[in-house]
Amino acid sequence: MIGLALVLLVDLVLSLRLQGGRGMGVVVLLALSLAVTLTALVLMRGASGTLLRNRDLLVPLALVMVAGKLITWLGAAPGLSALLKPSVPLHLFNIGLAVSLSFVLQVALAVAYATWMTATLLEFVRSGNSDPGRALPIVPRHFWRMFGLEFIGWAVVMVATSVLLLLMPALQFFALVPLAIFAVAWNLATAALLPVALEGAGGFWQSFRAGVAASWANCGKWWLLLLAQLLLLGLVFFYHSSRGGNTSVNWSVNVFWTGGYEDDCKWYGKLAEAVKTVRLPLVDTVLILLFGAFAVAIKLAIVQRLQPAPSPANEPRSPDSSLTTSRSHSK
Repeated sequence: MIGLALVLLVDLVLSLRLQGGRGMGVVVLLALSLAVTLTALVLMRGASGTLLRNRDLLVPLALVMVAGKLITWLGAAPGLSALLKPSVPLHLFNIGLAVSLSFVLQVALAVAYATWMTATLLEFVRSGNSDPGRALPIVPRHFWRMFGLEFIGWAVVMVATSVLLLLMPALQFFALVPLAIFAVAWNLATAALLPVALEGAGGFWQSFRAGVAASWANCGKWWLLLLAQLLLLGLVFFYHSSRGGNTSVNWSVNVFWTGGYEDDCKWYGKLAEAVKTVRLPLVDTVLILLFGAFAVAIKLAIVQRLQPAPSPANEPRSPDSSLTTSRSHSK
């Protein structure tokens, strides 16, 4: 909590130094907070209530936020920027990627967080223990398996996006329709991938196939929840403004993978770009925490809904049935 408070304080100071963008930042933050809250209450009331009662489950999220900020601050330090910032450009079709030491550290942090968070949720659903410390030893043991799962999750997104963007000159607007369809289909196909494949009894590929099979077999239990998450994160962005007779229209389709606890909301950045204003660091950080907690609640709901329903033989009898039985014996 001290580290998280320090992060928010630093971002507040940085935001106050910037000119403009405060009104839009507050409006976006309030609107998205309300939308996430309503979605959580309507589509996963049980998981949301459980997470509120067991807030220890969010400790890994707070720690990864602090660690990520430390890496960013160290990268801006005069002495360490020369070590962390230099990057090697990589190109996949028409998508460029700069790989630096800072990028590698952020990837390792994300994989460790996904491993710890998934193991914590599995332990909680099985035993009711919300202490993340019990699942911490699992992180080094399953780190590389989680890295492979997340690599596939994001690599498929990048390859499919690259191929469809290459078709843009020929298909123009119609290339965005299969892009959005692919984003929904891939996220549905891998919704339960991490909790199923993390501790799979078989090898890596057997566990991967089991995770995809479980995702498809149970997608009816959470498809609406995942679709809401995709839309709230900015799968489809649209902005229209008309001032002084000038009309401005901005829209796009943003493809990302939600299976790895996605917390990067595209709405704020796209709106700031459309209205040509600055993004406030404090709003960015609060949105990451909001959607990070939202992603944890969704994964908790998925893990809970994957559990088999209790058989009637194991269900406790109601008081009424016990009373009826005793009366019949007395007769």
